[in-house]
Amino acid sequence: MRGRWASAAIGASVARSRAGARENQQAQAAQAQQQASQQQIEAQQRQIEALQQQQKQQPQTQPQQEDVTQKLQKYADLHQKGVLSDEEFQKLKADLLSKM
Repeated sequence: MRGRWASAAIGASVARSRAGARENQQAQAAQAQQQASQQQIEAQQRQIEALQQQQKQQPQTQPQQEDVTQKLQKYADLHQKGVLSDEEFQKLKADLLSKM
């Protein structure tokens, strides 16, 4: 009987040891996955920051171009109505275009 009890105790010990090793491997895998996820999050945050910087720079150029286009359109309308002479229109147009 003692042999069976000893054998059962050894078997239980081996089973606990294997279970502990599996848990350790699973914990390491989870930690590696968490690190990979964290790196991916950081990379995405850097991309977002880069895009935000680009957006801050782009709107400055677009309103100027729209503004110049609107002013040219107004000058063209005034010129067409006869309010501005050809010389005045050309001068105003050249001034606007030189500021771009």
